[in-house]
Amino acid sequence: MDSPRGKSCLTNLINFHDEMTGLVDEGRAVGTVSHKILTETLMKHGLGEQTVRWIENWLNCLTQRVVISRTKSSLKPVTSSICQWSILGPVLFKTFNNDLDDGTECTFSKFAHDTKLGGMADTPEGRAAIQRDLNRMEKWADRSLVQFNKVKHKVLHP
Repeated sequence: MDSPRGKSCLTNLINFHDEMTGLVDEGRAVGTVSHKILTETLMKHGLGEQTVRWIENWLNCLTQRVVISRTKSSLKPVTSSICQWSILGPVLFKTFNNDLDDGTECTFSKFAHDTKLGGMADTPEGRAAIQRDLNRMEKWADRSLVQFNKVKHKVLHP
């Protein structure tokens, strides 16, 4: 999800929230980071079992509710996603998607929840490299139970 030029991380977060809310309004299931895969990733990166269990307990205590006017829904557990408002959230998200760009041939950018991939598309080799990177990212997403929100194609010409 691209934020317009000159806009802040807050704008990006609001756009992301609006898009996810729209999907929920359509009756679609929305998730971002699987807690199970996150804890497995933390173990693979060498965090001790006790530390991972502490993080897992913290994640398992997360709940959410909907409030409209003064009416509140019951609390429901959050089984995916990482709290962006927490100090631990950005570190966990960075760890979760740390290997997303492994082996990429093109220009790759990760910032908060924003991911961009670009490269030279004026030759068959350049287009093939972009496609290989997109295929690699799709395999990562399948393994990680993550769906990318949108794919935007932009071709810039001199």
